[in-house]
Amino acid sequence: PLSQLDEDGARSVVTILGTLATNGTAVVVAEHRLDQLGLLDARTLTVKGGRIVDAAALQPSRVAGMRSSPSLARGAQSTIAWRLSGVSSGPTRTPILEGIDLEGRAGEIVALVGPNGGGKTTLLRTIAGLLAPLSGQVLREPGRVAFLPQNPMALLHRATVSAEVAWTVRGDPPSGDAAMLIAELGLTHLAARDPRDLSTGERQRAAIAAVLAGEPTIAVLDEPTRGMDDAARGALCRAVLRMRAAGTSIVIATHDKNLVAALADRTIAVGAGAARALAPVAVA
Repeated sequence: PLSQLDEDGARSVVTILGTLATNGTAVVVAEHRLDQLGLLDARTLTVKGGRIVDAAALQPSRVAGMRSSPSLARGAQSTIAWRLSGVSSGPTRTPILEGIDLEGRAGEIVALVGPNGGGKTTLLRTIAGLLAPLSGQVLREPGRVAFLPQNPMALLHRATVSAEVAWTVRGDPPSGDAAMLIAELGLTHLAARDPRDLSTGERQRAAIAAVLAGEPTIAVLDEPTRGMDDAARGALCRAVLRMRAAGTSIVIATHDKNLVAALADRTIAVGAGAARALAPVAVA
């Protein structure tokens, strides 16, 4: 229930759950975002490998320390991959964002944070070229733009997971990148399955593999950790960091604080029609 909510929304839901429990309702929640649920007086059941295991305490989910790995060093951040100059944008003639001046570089990860409805998706779609600006100018380096929407079923339409990835790289020179990405995201055993038959988290990983395959110049990801457990989130982080090292410019809209801490070179707060840079995120 918390996977796509901002902090205020998640806190409101948790408060309601706590009130229900206090008043005698039995509340059962399946969730990967445990930081907010830690506010509840709750016990946990960990489900793994078809078995249920009692846990002693509710522990926050974390993605730890991936920046420090020497094999995942930062790519060179020199070339401007995309730039928005004086951009106003929105899905109708009324702008949601106004006067936006932003740019992203090759080999850089930019995280967009902010409340639901604040304009993060509008900004992503504008960067990707899926939404024409109402005013201002959007420039992008030549090359493919990979776009992950919030709903993975919006782009999963092939018969199997491997066919989805093959469709993405159909015009590229043959390489092992597609198979490596499928393995990296823990999808090898699901490669022959129909994406529509997968779980929410598995479909999300299949969609990520489908859009990130090959060598996109820009990768734009909208809530990529929706429905993901810690292992899947870690696999996503490794894939994104590898792409950053290869020079891809990556923009991620998310409410997942741990994802931001693990990946972001820069964080942009989006809301109230504007976008402003935040101080660097401390990595635990």
